[in-house]
Amino acid sequence: MSLNWSLADIENWDEVCHIVATVDWPMDGTKKGDKLLNPVTTALIWHSLNTGIGRIKAENAAEVFARISLVEELYGSSLRSGDGKDRRITMDDVAAHVGLSTNASFKDESRASFMKRHVTSKLDGKAKAYERYAKQEVPA
Repeated sequence: MSLNWSLADIENWDEVCHIVATVDWPMDGTKKGDKLLNPVTTALIWHSLNTGIGRIKAENAAEVFARISLVEELYGSSLRSGDGKDRRITMDDVAAHVGLSTNASFKDESRASFMKRHVTSKLDGKAKAYERYAKQEVPA
């Protein structure tokens, strides 16, 4: 199933959700002046999958931000700045995207389910890494 999204309910959606290319990028066909989806918008669209929340509303924006912050703590930053440094999603980013909706979830995932899904995944990954390490022959 494809991930579909709508920007229509975001205030000033065109300014918030788009940027203008400042240089040509021949590798993907982008030309200076092209209108592109803002990388922050793209990240928030994809975060709807790992947060389990399909629509950012004023009432759940704090929870969306909290979940994204935890995901970034566990797995790393969502974005890179122009100079290659990690850039995390900010409160301002989430607030500016109130109204973003996706088909990622027909019903918002509970916090307990979200926590179990991510913490279990991280713990399982670390345990498996140790098991692989323990199977190696370690010289005495």
